[in-house]
Amino acid sequence: MEKRLIVFIALTFIVLLLYNQIFPPAKKPTANKKQTTESVKKAAKPAAVAPEKSVAKPASSVKPAPVVTLKDTKPVMVETPLFVALFSRYGGRLVSWKLKKFKDVMGPKGKPVELIRAAFPNLPFKTALLQKNTDITDDAPMKTDRETLVLHPGDSPGTLTFSGERDGVRITKRYTFYPDTYSADLDWTLENTTEQKLVGDAAISLINKPPDKKKKSGYGHHEYSADILKGSSVVREELKKIEKPIPVEGKIRWASLNEKFFVTLLAPKSAVFSQVILYNKSKTLDAVMEANALVIDPATTQHFKFRIYNGPKLLANLRKFGEDAPKVIDYGWFGIIARPLMRFLIFTNQYTHNYGIDIILLTILIKIVFWPLTHKSYKSMSDMQKVQPLMKKLREKYKDDKERLNKEIMALYKQHKVNPLGGCLPMVLQIPVFFALYKALLDSVELRHAPFMWWIQDLSAKDPYYITPIIMGLTMLIQQKMTPTTGDPKMAKMMLLMPVVFTFMFLNFPSGLVIYWLLNNVLSIGQQYYTNRKLA
Repeated sequence: MEKRLIVFIALTFIVLLLYNQIFPPAKKPTANKKQTTESVKKAAKPAAVAPEKSVAKPASSVKPAPVVTLKDTKPVMVETPLFVALFSRYGGRLVSWKLKKFKDVMGPKGKPVELIRAAFPNLPFKTALLQKNTDITDDAPMKTDRETLVLHPGDSPGTLTFSGERDGVRITKRYTFYPDTYSADLDWTLENTTEQKLVGDAAISLINKPPDKKKKSGYGHHEYSADILKGSSVVREELKKIEKPIPVEGKIRWASLNEKFFVTLLAPKSAVFSQVILYNKSKTLDAVMEANALVIDPATTQHFKFRIYNGPKLLANLRKFGEDAPKVIDYGWFGIIARPLMRFLIFTNQYTHNYGIDIILLTILIKIVFWPLTHKSYKSMSDMQKVQPLMKKLREKYKDDKERLNKEIMALYKQHKVNPLGGCLPMVLQIPVFFALYKALLDSVELRHAPFMWWIQDLSAKDPYYITPIIMGLTMLIQQKMTPTTGDPKMAKMMLLMPVVFTFMFLNFPSGLVIYWLLNNVLSIGQQYYTNRKLA
């Protein structure tokens, strides 16, 4: 939906501007469509046979964890000022992670957002040693060093340890939590208590289901995806497009399960984890991070350390987490512009504490930056309007000789020092900024449930009374009445339809984006009035 919307609006801008400036009424603008193809990645490679060669196991060899019966359903609870987490006593896996400061809906009926939607035994932080014949998993009852862990503001970090044994291997999971962050640390150890050497692939899984799609917005919906930072680039695979296991190999810095406003992210602290295999298991996304061809000698212990982030995609928090974690926020094609725009909103919000006001300040700043270009555009359109009577005469005189007509029109432009592209190029340069801001306002959790004033109490939701979209449409109509025209009646009728089309499009847009467009129109009307008086 987003890509189609972007293409539609961009082509609308470009076609209308070019039509006004260059083409006679008989010509019709054309647009080229590009079709992109997705490369189909190969499934997992043959199983590892030697420690010195890192290879993946076939998808069929990764056995699902056996279903176990919960003998003790009471989970272990961890509570901080930011979240409440529950862990299963079987395998020390995460059962629930509720965000205390984020509600699923606004108002008194809102409940804390639940980030864990998968069911036992397929839960996040499932671990295993994948061997050639028998996988050693954490599907075993584990002892814990405490029943609850509660952290208050200013407290020191707290730990929660699970320990158990499976097939002669002592498994320990030690989680460390902090009172002021959505981050945690995981220390996973495997101690070989047998007399045999253990050879296999160490694997830890992120497993979850996508959020309920019934309440999704028609615009800006983020498909549930697995995002892997390999080196400095992000590999993104949507759940609905995963038809067979997809291996991602290289320098794995983190793997994540990514939704629109929230993310579960796992970053290994050692370089032994060199691949992630993605599965779609009955619409459940499973990202298995593997360290291949490990050898654990008898009476030795293998340590694996990870950093975890499980919370909102707040830019400040992700930057504090490090590891290029902000790259998990996908601002689309114009991310290089969207990121500084979003940083500006976050900076000004430290003083205003109202993202609606921040959007207004950003709109004014953008208008100031583009003032010279917009002024040049209005001046060029005014110049083009002045030569329209002469162009009309040329079209009548050389209506049967198109080649001569084009030469005479070019000579007319040169004589009157008119640039036919002068009116559209400055406008085209502003299109990337608009779409960058569109993405920044649409997909930033900072604006989720953020109030402005009066009836607008959620800048990420549509205007409940459609007041701002209607006013926005009226400002577009005023702009068109003030804009110099080419005298083409057909084009004039088309332009009159644009405010209606855009009004209906913006009815369901987030109110934050509508406020930007509305204020931008008002400022443009003021600038156009000033320019028209100056050129009169």
